[in-house]
Amino acid sequence: MAKCKNLSEENLSIPIENKSTEYILEKNVYFIFMEIGIPIVCAFGLVGNMLSLLVLTKEKVNHCLTKMEKSAHIGLIALAVSDFMFCLLALLFTILPTQEIYLEPNGIMYYRWLGNGFITFFIINSTWLIVVMAGERYIAVCHPFKARKFISLKKTKIAICLVYVVCMISTIPLFFEREIVEEICVDGSRLYKIEKRKNYSNQTRRMVWSIVFDFTPSIALLYFNICLVWKIRRAKQLRREMTLGQGNDLIMYRSSMKSTDDQGTHSSSRSNNSCNEFRKADQSENFLIRDKPRTISQHKRGSDSALNSVTATLVAVVVLFLILVSPSEVIKFIYAKIHPIDRDAKNKHYHYYQIILHVTNFMQSLNFSINFILYCAVNKSFRKTLRSLICFCQHPRPRARFIKQIPNRIT
Repeated sequence: MAKCKNLSEENLSIPIENKSTEYILEKNVYFIFMEIGIPIVCAFGLVGNMLSLLVLTKEKVNHCLTKMEKSAHIGLIALAVSDFMFCLLALLFTILPTQEIYLEPNGIMYYRWLGNGFITFFIINSTWLIVVMAGERYIAVCHPFKARKFISLKKTKIAICLVYVVCMISTIPLFFEREIVEEICVDGSRLYKIEKRKNYSNQTRRMVWSIVFDFTPSIALLYFNICLVWKIRRAKQLRREMTLGQGNDLIMYRSSMKSTDDQGTHSSSRSNNSCNEFRKADQSENFLIRDKPRTISQHKRGSDSALNSVTATLVAVVVLFLILVSPSEVIKFIYAKIHPIDRDAKNKHYHYYQIILHVTNFMQSLNFSINFILYCAVNKSFRKTLRSLICFCQHPRPRARFIKQIPNRIT
């Protein structure tokens, strides 16, 4: 039996004057980032990811998307679900009270015990979902002929399910890292603590974890993003050159037609006939183009713009991940290797490491919460669908159809 102290005596803290500068700095950083920053960011992320799910689902149902676009939308929907769950669990982790001793088992105790594992699962799950989407977009843009074989809606769903399953299996060891310890006091009462398991070594797991879930995704995303940006810039340059080339050909053709007009009467009559024939052909072509149904050209332009919007959206998501998540993981790994972290003694390096953890946790929360802003800033189709969801009282299509019918009735 253990001689249990009163909870008020157990949680007595040392006066602030006796605390080190590193300890005070850590507590201030913890208050700013963990108690204020993360709850605000995660609350915004819950609303933003929910709106993203509604908009992406409506786009997938109402718009005629190509195979590539459907695959990208499925990936973005799966990413929004994973980000939503991360924001929910991280918000609960920060707003629930922190206790070292529990008088009885309750939901807060079990969440403190298992919540870290579920949060980590959704972190690595979102990371690898971004890798899968970036890889598919890289194949679609840089290798369009191979994309027809490798990319399909069924294969994308299978890849997403595999990511969920593999990430869940990988996080199973985290749930065994800590255990609930029961202590029986002299008076017969029971107390419960959450402690790290004895003789539990996770050095190998941390090394494998850093390679598989930190460095490998960062390198892959960096490579995919560089290739996508280079390919997009190259395509714009080629399109600009083709436009200039067509303009020069038209100028040369018109100058040659003028030179033929200055020749003899016989040649001028021939040139006039050829000009008339060219004008007639041009007018007939314009007539056909003008009378041609606009649905095909509009659908083609819409599919091209949607494809470009999806590519730009994924590039923005990858850039955000590389800025907010990848450097933080590298910094934590390097600092833990250079400076020994003694959690029992709690030296200055321990407090510095805790400061790094608080800041990087905030950066990760920010990454998984502001994808909605990226979609609104980059994707024009996303903004249009969001506007239709917000302004649901407006019905522009029936009004346009009624206006088009008026001239037909008059004639």
